[in-house]
Amino acid sequence: MAEQKPLQASAPRHLKHEARSMYERLVPILNARGTTNVSQSILEQYCMSYRISRLAYQDIEEQGLVNDATGKKNPNVATYENAVKNIRALGNDLGLSPASQVAIQKLIIESDNDDENESLSFKERVDNMKF
Repeated sequence: MAEQKPLQASAPRHLKHEARSMYERLVPILNARGTTNVSQSILEQYCMSYRISRLAYQDIEEQGLVNDATGKKNPNVATYENAVKNIRALGNDLGLSPASQVAIQKLIIESDNDDENESLSFKERVDNMKF
């Protein structure tokens, strides 16, 4: 198995605009809590989905939800909805959602019964966890 290292600090070259900005905002947070390079592709997908959602939303704002001439729904509505679903799922995998944060806290609380961690504070337990 490859050595687990922190996530790379700089965004990969293929991430552009909003995806790059999101990557560079999240990496310090994720690295601080011990997320490793095993999650690199999930983070990249999260950032790409974020950019897709922004582009689709921008088009919806400019073109509207429905084409007035044809009465058909703007195809970017579906693109936006799918991107948001991906963001939720990937964010959950990265521990970015409230539900996943609660699950992490439950794991930490359950580890209270572990003799090895008994003397550690909550913060020290979190710092020792790897995601």
